[in-house]
Amino acid sequence: KLRATSMDWVTGLARFEPEAPLARIAPGTQDRLSVFLQLAGMLAAAPQRYPSGAEITVPTASTKAVEPWTFQMHGAQQLDLPVGPLATLRLERLPRHAGDQKAELWLAPSLGYLPVRIRLSEGNGDYADLRLQSHSSP
Repeated sequence: KLRATSMDWVTGLARFEPEAPLARIAPGTQDRLSVFLQLAGMLAAAPQRYPSGAEITVPTASTKAVEPWTFQMHGAQQLDLPVGPLATLRLERLPRHAGDQKAELWLAPSLGYLPVRIRLSEGNGDYADLRLQSHSSP
């Protein structure tokens, strides 16, 4: 079954298909994919604002609602990825409800805070684990 969300910035409303109640959106609201790029941009712009333990909240639209997603900084972590070893910063989404999707994000400061790993986990054990395999300079 196809589900879609559209954000109308003129009216400040998100519409969900199939039908769900309209939701207010605030400036900075992201969808469930762009939130990871938004976090990368925020850290790249001012990394000193986000020490280990800091929390970052971003309003995030799913296919049913707009909710605040709060990520906690967990600090430096060395990852061995298909692209090779990288120093990263790990962030984790703090769940608000039982059954919330768990999201973990690793950003590589040496690559301009590029997301190099994203792991999404469901309560039933299903997960997607995206890892950087290669990169090139623009």
